[in-house]
Amino acid sequence: MNNTLELLFSGQQFKKLYEKKCHQISEKYGLTKLEIEILLFLENNKQYDTAKDIVDLKFFAKSHVSKAITSLITKGYLHSNHDSMDRRCVHLKISDYAKPLLEEAKEMRKNLLMIIFKDISLEERKLMAIVAKKLSKNINEAIENEE
Repeated sequence: MNNTLELLFSGQQFKKLYEKKCHQISEKYGLTKLEIEILLFLENNKQYDTAKDIVDLKFFAKSHVSKAITSLITKGYLHSNHDSMDRRCVHLKISDYAKPLLEEAKEMRKNLLMIIFKDISLEERKLMAIVAKKLSKNINEAIENEE
C-alpha cells in the first residue's frame, strides 16, 4: 500500500486538521472535543439518543462517553430522560442552550469539508462515497468475524 493511502487510512492528517478547527470552539465554550462530537452526533442522528448508541456507532470508550455526558448535562447542554418502558435506558436531548455552539460546530465542519474536498470534482466525490461505503462494509464484516 502506498504511503498516502496509509496516512489517509490512519486518519492522522484529518485528525490533526479537525483538532485545529475544533480547538476554537472548545476554548470558547469550555468543552472537550469529545463533548462537541457527542453533541454533533445527537444533533445529526435524532434516532440515536442514548449513550449506548454513541458508544456503538462512534466507537468511543464507554467510560469517556459517560463522563462527557455527565459533564454536558451539568453544563446545561443536554437533558436526560428515562425510558418509560425500560428505566435503565436513558434518552438524551440537546438543550436550547447548545444551539449556538452547534451552529458554530456545523459551520466548522462545513468549512472543514470545503478544505478537504478542494479540487475534487463531484464525480470523484461520488466515487469516493461508493468506495468508502464498500471499505466500511468490509471493515465491519472483518470486525464481526473476529468477535
